[in-house]
Amino acid sequence: MSSRLQDLQDFLYKLHPLSRKTEELISQYTNFILLKKGAYLFKPGMDHRTLYFLVKGVVRGYRKYKGEEITTWLNEEGEMITSISNIGLDQECEEYIQTLTECELIGIPADKVDFLFANCSEIPVITKLLLEDNYRGAEERAFISRIPSAEEKYFRFVEKHPGLINRIPLKYSASYLGMRLETLCRIRSKRVLTT
Repeated sequence: MSSRLQDLQDFLYKLHPLSRKTEELISQYTNFILLKKGAYLFKPGMDHRTLYFLVKGVVRGYRKYKGEEITTWLNEEGEMITSISNIGLDQECEEYIQTLTECELIGIPADKVDFLFANCSEIPVITKLLLEDNYRGAEERAFISRIPSAEEKYFRFVEKHPGLINRIPLKYSASYLGMRLETLCRIRSKRVLTT
């Protein structure tokens, strides 16, 4: 078994033990993907019915509003990635999911995920746990967006994702935090001066 597939199975196993049958099916149904920085996993017009496990790299989700890109989430290694807004819906995805670094991923097509869900008793349990984790992440993003102080938003983000801020362009961090790039640069330089 490749070490990348083992990474996925270890991730799933931490959520719930996998049967040998499930491990074998996951091995059959997954494929390894290597993407360059700036590539798209999803964008309008693309098939969005694949679930990905991010083995290595950083990915962002964003939407466009009046010509501007608004970063809605950022993920790094060890996360499952898909267009959450379209799960279970057969309609075009409005979300863009883009690599911010070179990325190694494992993809599972939606029909195979559906098969695993219907035929492997641990997959519904794992799905429930993943959805709970996504809800917690969405709640944290909603909380950060409501913090009135730009400086406190930044500190909260750094506290929750200490290594991520230095791995992505500042313009995407600023968009995620709902502030102007100049504001984020000022906060970061002020922090450097006080440490």
